[in-house]
Order: sequence, then structure tokens, then C-alpha cells
Amino acid sequence: MSNVPSFAGSIEKIGRRRAVDEVRERLIASIQSGELGINERLPSENELARLFGVSRPVIREALVSLDAMGLTVARNGSGTFVVATEVKPELVFGGYAPEHLNQVRRYVEIPSAEEAARCCSEAQLAEIASILDRLESEDDAASRNKLDADFHVAIARATGNPLLAKIIGNLRTMVEEEAFTAARLPQRRSQAHSEHRAIYAAIAARDPALARAAMTAHMDSIDQSIADLEESPGKRRG
Repeated sequence: MSNVPSFAGSIEKIGRRRAVDEVRERLIASIQSGELGINERLPSENELARLFGVSRPVIREALVSLDAMGLTVARNGSGTFVVATEVKPELVFGGYAPEHLNQVRRYVEIPSAEEAARCCSEAQLAEIASILDRLESEDDAASRNKLDADFHVAIARATGNPLLAKIIGNLRTMVEEEAFTAARLPQRRSQAHSEHRAIYAAIAARDPALARAAMTAHMDSIDQSIADLEESPGKRRG
């Protein structure tokens, strides 16, 4: 028997545009109104996708946001449970505050872009361009997130230092929740594409200073996105 809560009867199916935002905000409203109570298990991703009339990746992305806000927690083998009705004061991703994650990313990803511009081979440059093309044409949020990670790791590999690629690859695992959550913001996808293109263009031009500046601008934009999330409507309602 599916776990269908009382709020299910009031759900109206929604369109694809801004679907993640719609699902997230409706779930937040259900939690804060008490329709979804503390310790109550949410329906499965499949059931939620059916109820809202959206794809499972949309549901998954919305649930990641609720987890980052501290409203729910995913328990292995058991499902997702409501644990709070108020958004926690600070966002946390992978157990770390976003400012700590992004500080470390700056230490490794900005120098990586700079070094890649110095020594990137034609084959490596072609790999980065291929990943970027696929990233820009991908509509599935989970697939975009993986391609985003591949883009940054490919830049690290282009430095010729395998340890940098490993460090950045490991960091991306912790950054996954942050990336999903930041994608909530309107226009963030198009902004990220522009920032990625600027990084690629600087590396392709073999301009280390420009590559450093482009990656710095990308990190600045990520920081601003997280700051905007801290002031989002769902956050303020908490």
C-alpha cells in the first residue's frame, strides 16, 4: 500500500517549467502547515512523481533541497522523513557549511583553471568542450549535475596533476547537494552556462590570467547563489 498523506488530495499536477520550485514550495507548505507531520515518512519518489505529475529527477532535486534546509532526512532503506517544521538557520551540504566547501574549492579549482590554460593538450581541450556541449543540452537535473562535475574534473586533469583531479572529484561528491539546491534559483542554469563558457574560452586561448579570473567569477557567483538561497521565501517562512 502506498504511503499517501492527507495533502495528496489537494495536489494539482504542474507543468515542467520551474517544476522543482513548485514541488519544493508545496512540500514546504505541507510540512509547515502540519499536513506532513514530524517523523512522518514522505511517499516514495515514484509516488510523489505520480501525484505531482512530474519526473523522478524533479522530485529527487526537490527532496535534496528539503534535506539541505533541515526539514527532512533520508534514511537508508526507510525513505525520507520529516524532522522539522522550521528551516535551519544555515544551509549544510554533505555535513559541511557551504562557505567551507567553497573556500576549499577556491584553493584548488582556481589554480587548476590557471594551470590548465598553460598545459592543456588539444585532446584534453576537446574533452572539456564535449562535456560542456552535453551539459548545455541536458534537461535532466541529475545528469546535468554529473556533467557539471565532469567539467570541473576534466579541467583538473588538464593540469597534468592526477592528485588535483582526485581532490576535485572527491569534493564534487560533497558539493552535489549544493549544486542541486543552487539550481532552484531562477536563471542560475543560464548563468552557469555563461560562466563555464568563459572558463573554457580562457583555457582554449591559453590565457592563465583570464582562466583564473573566469574561475574566480564562477566561484563568486556560486557564493552569491547560496547567499540568495539563505534569503529565499522558503527560508524566510522558517
